[in-house]
Amino acid sequence: MKLKPFIFYSFFFIHIFSGIGLASETAPGTTKLTIHIEGFENSKGAARVALVNSKENYEQETPYKGFVIKITQNQAILIIDLPRGEYAVKVFHDENENEVLDTRIFGIPSESFGFSNNARGTMGPPDYEKAVFLLDAPEKRIDIQIK
Repeated sequence: MKLKPFIFYSFFFIHIFSGIGLASETAPGTTKLTIHIEGFENSKGAARVALVNSKENYEQETPYKGFVIKITQNQAILIIDLPRGEYAVKVFHDENENEVLDTRIFGIPSESFGFSNNARGTMGPPDYEKAVFLLDAPEKRIDIQIK
């Protein structure tokens, strides 16, 4: 009689733990992208992240996906599975949580911001070509320093 519980629990644990490796793997044709954002002056508000997958939605400011990320210890981390391909990231520190990038006179941002590849533009955002990166492996990490 004591053998039945052993068999049950053995089967249960083998079944449960056999899937552990699969939980962290990505589906074929996708990449687990980790976006690590640093440079926040404080942890107030949120990081607003726009992920774009074409030059058109980069320039038209229509993101492929948008995220609001909590800032902890002056950094924010987003992990997402995406189809492989070309992407760019735009991020800003929405310190007052009004959902827009606040600006000063002449449209100069008053909140910190950044782009993938730490791209910078002159008198505006960087060109798509400077911010674009390729997802072509099972995992990729990008680091963005906001200023």
